[in-house]
Amino acid sequence: MSFRADGIPRRREGADGQRFGEDFVVMDPEGRTLRGLNETAARVWELSDGSRTARDIAGVVAHEYGVEVERVLGDCLRFLEWLAGRGLLDAEEVLR
Repeated sequence: MSFRADGIPRRREGADGQRFGEDFVVMDPEGRTLRGLNETAARVWELSDGSRTARDIAGVVAHEYGVEVERVLGDCLRFLEWLAGRGLLDAEEVLR
């Protein structure tokens, strides 16, 4: 799956992410632990709730870290594709 900036990432039903102390772990719908995420990746996961475009998510992260959106967007899209490739996210395309 290839994410676009105007696509809306949404966690798949049953996929979950949880904090354990300072660690953030993502689990697939079958409950298998797939990966611990760093703070930035965990924030992208948390924002991928089906209410924002990928560009909007990158904007929130960019604002929180004090960097330009375009600097964050490419990394955000690649990470969203990684999550989708592991069955954790779907994307809805915005119809205009």
